[in-house]
Amino acid sequence: MKIQKPDRLTGYVLLIIGLIILFIPIFISIQILLGNMPIPTFVQKPTVTGTDSAAEIARVIAEAFPLLNIIPTFLLFVVLVYAGSVLMGKGVGLIKEIQWKVTKAPKEEKTEETAEAEEPEEKEVKPKKKA
Repeated sequence: MKIQKPDRLTGYVLLIIGLIILFIPIFISIQILLGNMPIPTFVQKPTVTGTDSAAEIARVIAEAFPLLNIIPTFLLFVVLVYAGSVLMGKGVGLIKEIQWKVTKAPKEEKTEETAEAEEPEEKEVKPKKKA
């Protein structure tokens, strides 16, 4: 049996943990949609008593409470799915061997401006006088 690099082993562990974290909110949301599991309760529904206008407002707010429990649940699921995808990405990055391919940059075509800039300046050379 060949011993794998610790980076690869860590990559596989991160990939599996990321998949688990990714599938937990998916499984819970399917169970909620099918009615097998109630929506997690973050905010308790208030009890309403009385018949005045404050009690009427409290009744309207109480009817909106399921929405107040759905929003934090949704945000928690979004964070979990994002965290799972980040862990999976890091795991795949450790598993996959990175191969660097070095290529030369293509040569630029010479234009008139660049050709003039590259040409050396011509100097006048005077012949030496013989004595």
